[in-house]
Amino acid sequence: MDPRIRVLGPVALHADPGREIPLGSPKERLMLAALAVAVGRPVSLDTLVDRLWEDAPPSKPRASVHAYATRIRQRLEDAGGGRIVQRARTYTLEMPPECVDCVRYQCLAEQARALCCDDEDTALALLVEADALWRGEPLAGLGGLWAAQVRANLGERRLAAALTRIGIQLRKGLFAEVVPDATELLDGHPDDETLAGCLMTASYGCGRQSDALRVYETLRRRLREEHGTSPGPALARLHGLILDGAPVRDLLTPSEATANAPSTLPAHAELVGRKEELTSILQAAPGTPTVGAVLALQGISGMAGVGKSLLALHAARVLAPRFPDGQIHLDLRSHAPGLQPLTARDALTALLRTFGVPAADIPDDLDGLTTLWRTLLGARRAVVVLDDVSGPEQLRLLLPGASPSLIIVTSRRGLAGLPGVKPLLLDVLPPADAVAMFRKLTGPDRATRTQEVTKIVHLCGYLPLAIELAAGRLISRPSWTTAHLLHRLTRGPGRLREIHTGSREIARAFAVSYRTLSDEEQHVFRLAGLQLGPDFDVFAMAALTGLPTERTEAVLETLLDAHLLREPTPERYAFHDLIGEYSRTLTAAEDTAEEREAALRRLIDFYVRAAAEADRLINPRRLRPGVARSAAHAPNRPGRLWDSAASARLWLTAERTALVAAERHCRGNGRPREAALLAGSLAAFLDEEGYSAEAQQMHSAAARHWRLTREPQAEVHALLDLGNAMSRCGRYEPSIGHARRALRMTEETGDVAAKTEVLHLLGVLHWNLGRLTEALAHQNETLELRRRAGDRLQVARSHNNMGITQLYLGNFPAALENFNAALAGFREVGNMQEESSTLNNMSDLSLQTGDKESARELLREALDLLKNSDTPTRRAIMQINLANTMNSPDDLNQIMDLLRDSLSSFRRTGDLRNASITLHSMGRALHAADRCLEAATHHRQALELSRGIGAAHEQAQALHGLGAAEHRLGQTRSAIWHMTEAISIAERIGAAPEAALARADLAAIRESGATEAGP
Repeated sequence: MDPRIRVLGPVALHADPGREIPLGSPKERLMLAALAVAVGRPVSLDTLVDRLWEDAPPSKPRASVHAYATRIRQRLEDAGGGRIVQRARTYTLEMPPECVDCVRYQCLAEQARALCCDDEDTALALLVEADALWRGEPLAGLGGLWAAQVRANLGERRLAAALTRIGIQLRKGLFAEVVPDATELLDGHPDDETLAGCLMTASYGCGRQSDALRVYETLRRRLREEHGTSPGPALARLHGLILDGAPVRDLLTPSEATANAPSTLPAHAELVGRKEELTSILQAAPGTPTVGAVLALQGISGMAGVGKSLLALHAARVLAPRFPDGQIHLDLRSHAPGLQPLTARDALTALLRTFGVPAADIPDDLDGLTTLWRTLLGARRAVVVLDDVSGPEQLRLLLPGASPSLIIVTSRRGLAGLPGVKPLLLDVLPPADAVAMFRKLTGPDRATRTQEVTKIVHLCGYLPLAIELAAGRLISRPSWTTAHLLHRLTRGPGRLREIHTGSREIARAFAVSYRTLSDEEQHVFRLAGLQLGPDFDVFAMAALTGLPTERTEAVLETLLDAHLLREPTPERYAFHDLIGEYSRTLTAAEDTAEEREAALRRLIDFYVRAAAEADRLINPRRLRPGVARSAAHAPNRPGRLWDSAASARLWLTAERTALVAAERHCRGNGRPREAALLAGSLAAFLDEEGYSAEAQQMHSAAARHWRLTREPQAEVHALLDLGNAMSRCGRYEPSIGHARRALRMTEETGDVAAKTEVLHLLGVLHWNLGRLTEALAHQNETLELRRRAGDRLQVARSHNNMGITQLYLGNFPAALENFNAALAGFREVGNMQEESSTLNNMSDLSLQTGDKESARELLREALDLLKNSDTPTRRAIMQINLANTMNSPDDLNQIMDLLRDSLSSFRRTGDLRNASITLHSMGRALHAADRCLEAATHHRQALELSRGIGAAHEQAQALHGLGAAEHRLGQTRSAIWHMTEAISIAERIGAAPEAALARADLAAIRESGATEAGP
């Protein structure tokens, strides 16, 4: 009998069910696991070194790997089977794959999934057998990134198998058996709508309608409050059936095996013609499911507007019964104007979210995303439409490995170079199908004259998109006939002349609608192609065209009726990507360079003035340089754009992409002053919303411009904005360099107000670096200058900052005194946001002094002040403190939910320091719940982040937490080392409370007399 290797739990080697072969050190176990997971396949020496030691290999890693391999060979010999083969710098574990429990588990799960539709009893038995292989957390006791990734991937496979099993049990009416399992799974994946639907169905099947409705309400409230969204249509439908008291069988449709499978295919027109092409796709699609099937890849290429997406979507719908695990559509936006194409990271994240993977469980690195995607689709039969792909390079990482699924790809380019792709080149419609399509769209009564219809579709170039637009024009004008439409399309010499670009056929198609417009409407349509963002409002369009606002709005409505524009949100307009491309082609051909430049100048001037006005409305007290604005064309609008700071902020949010593009355009097209003005006006907004990466480039260019034009006051403000943006990204040392230059300039110019702001920034930067004494010195100087200026708001801000520094230094009475002074100042001037921030800091002080109840009360008061005005970063920080007031393990799930949400927010905005703090808090909560292995992982991640940005206080905390977790894990030597380093850093930066806590824990470790060595 062959030996068995187990990784679904602690790594173990068994000669038979009753005899376990002892294994050696954790590294030996880790190497055995690395070979076992890849059983039968070679693993390179470099890969093994990386998995064993990551970035800290020993001096002779190859010799160490060889030694471990020798030991494992001996263990296998003692077990009576299996061998390790070494060849060409690789190691291969040779033994039957089913002897490795994770491989056997996957095989059983795949067999069960393949049998779901035909033999549910056997499928259920296989799933029960597979689940019995699990003995706990995979690779338990082994650390490192690779082990964590394996655990995550195996966890996703187990979740997928559990959903399959629950689906079978629901169809068999085993509702009571499902409730506890589904409840436990939903606790671990609280945003998963698939699990919620299963639990609702099971509860309702048990006669507990109120419980089922409570599950839906809990999820609905969570999605709304934490993600700003609502449950999907499938779950909403289920909720409606339960509310109506429908029979249970109505909840279990005939396709219940796939009721929870995602279906995101958008609505589309009926396919006319294309019989040969559709037959080709259907015949090429895999039929009977087989375990380990090779992925089917269908490519559809052709020119723009030829109907690639429609054919792909129609084929996916027809094939849906053969692919019961999901029908997915993802637009990769390779030709979306003003929008960046989806990166592989963004695309994989979107696909995983579509299949129900919670946001908190999605890996951060590209390799992890790819692995999870391939694992997820490895046993699923789904059809996935990847729309508007730029080419093979964009597609490679999105293709899963061996899978019974079908991937349909549409692209304007060929997909040569992708192995296994079945290419289909889509041409224009045959004349008969083109006529049939026109009649289908207009109705037979509007297209009775065959000769006229034939000429219309001929002038459309037989392109489906052009035919659709022409038919839509006829439908929207009840008095028109096909003869009148034909007359409008052909009047004037050369009205449909080819436009000589790479997309001339598309241009001919769009000319059908364009040529029916008046001269003024054509002028507006052409200039709209110069817009700098993905969408725009009437004011930006009025500035671009120079028309009055009322007239501009009337023309936009006409273009909307003609389907040459879309209205994705109320009063904001956008092109379909192909029509936008045509508009830009037209303006280049029919408008002079001077006309285009004048239009862009009007738009840029509008943005410069409007952004400045919005900034002043939102931040009326913000310090600004006295810079003369360029002479600008007054925007064509009555009065002010906004009546409140809130509406100004909404405008900035909607126009952000265009405003940033406008700054970039000015910077690259000889208008650096306007670029610098835009950067200054957008600084506060970009900082609050977390767009620090874009802001750094803008402010760097602005500072350079003001330096070249010898305008020191403006340069100082640009350097301040640059320092703030760099600080948000954890680039503290470079930011200090810019701040010091700004400080020298303020001393030379005597600008006391600007000097005060620079000193404030220096205080923040030194505090972030853990240089608390230096931070306090800068803050004291700032406070003195603000007192002299008599600015009560800024004085209160100084007290708040000094309170935080004193808190970190352990001077709790001084911290409280400063916080109270800040609170009084903010209340005096009526600034609720800053008042809320101070209350949040005071809650942190209460936590440090052990008064959790006071901390909770202060946080509740702080959150009440920000119900309608908090920013994502501010809310995320408060959630950390709220989590810290809770008790683990009693409140562990709620704590981790809050912290995961905060971590996601900080990662999205690039706030590495707060991300490190969040990871440390997660580690502390897990440690308190006796989940020390996970706690150590989170502390290591916090340590890595804090070291990368030089945040000393966060380093000390992470080292302290890591040492404490390692002590609980029996890794005493490593625990002592990390604890000692934490004390050293804390003492160096003057963080007395942290140093005292770490010293006490170190003494306890040494006193315990534990002798086991760490790794």
